[in-house]
Amino acid sequence: MIKEVPTAEKFNVLDFDEKAWHVWHQATFLMVRHNNKFRVNLYHLKSYYIQLWYDVSLNRIEKIAATPSLKVVDPYLKLINLDEPDFN
Repeated sequence: MIKEVPTAEKFNVLDFDEKAWHVWHQATFLMVRHNNKFRVNLYHLKSYYIQLWYDVSLNRIEKIAATPSLKVVDPYLKLINLDEPDFN
């Protein structure tokens, strides 16, 4: 198993267990979003992002993939509410 932080390209060719190891031990969790079938966790590692696709109905991880593209964060940014809270 490669313990050094791989590039996004090298990450994507690792086997599933190696990808999971890097996510659990080296990546920083940022946020989660949901769609009809999946809970998608967003992580940051080195200079790229990792999405972990968890199928809720099957109770298993279906996909772990990395990308250096900032576009991957767009669906997550839509979930952030920057309105001031009303404490009254």
